[in-house]
Amino acid sequence: MGVPRSRRNKTGVQLGEPVVRGMVMMAAAKVFALRGYRAVSVDELLVAANVSRRTFYKAFDSKDAVALALYRFGTDGLVDNCRRALAEDGDLLTRVLRCIDLHLKNAATMGRLVFVLGGEASSQDSPLFAVRMAVHDRLVEVLLAADRERQVDPLFVRTLLMALEAMVRCVLLEGDEGRRVTEAQIARARRVMARIVTGAIAGEGKAVTEMPLVGPAAASGAAASAR
Repeated sequence: MGVPRSRRNKTGVQLGEPVVRGMVMMAAAKVFALRGYRAVSVDELLVAANVSRRTFYKAFDSKDAVALALYRFGTDGLVDNCRRALAEDGDLLTRVLRCIDLHLKNAATMGRLVFVLGGEASSQDSPLFAVRMAVHDRLVEVLLAADRERQVDPLFVRTLLMALEAMVRCVLLEGDEGRRVTEAQIARARRVMARIVTGAIAGEGKAVTEMPLVGPAAASGAAASAR
């Protein structure tokens, strides 16, 4: 005999908003990973989190708000890990290589959710898109922190980050959309990305375009090239 709808989720305990948010976010991570993002409804989140509609709406105003909270949680963790990993002095090349390792670690441990929410964040119509762009800004700042004197153009570093995102996306696609990512796939991706980054940052020779700079350094470099 089924439980009447009016009696479901009635524990007699009033849950605080932080607890509800945690319950819903944990449930949403599992449901999004299983079914994707677009196909999931608020009703499915209620069932997965075992909360009432009224309780849900005390913490979130929509499914998008849940996804946004999950995405912020993940990207904030990534940026914080980058800050800690790059706390020691290091040149731009070393810092970018460490950033690559952190991105690939995320792909290896949370591949399916990274695939689902990362795909959603790539759409300009998604509320996640603005957060993704802000994360890029924060990572560019972290990566350039040790190279203030040379004044590398931030667009150069942002482009490397976009390439890294695309690489992670390729790895997840090859790993059944993030469901089964292997160590061999991660190692292969790191080799490819390391080649791109070392060539872009450390490459020298007549066939290599100069490092793009901004400010006075850019002006002096352009003058030197003209001569």
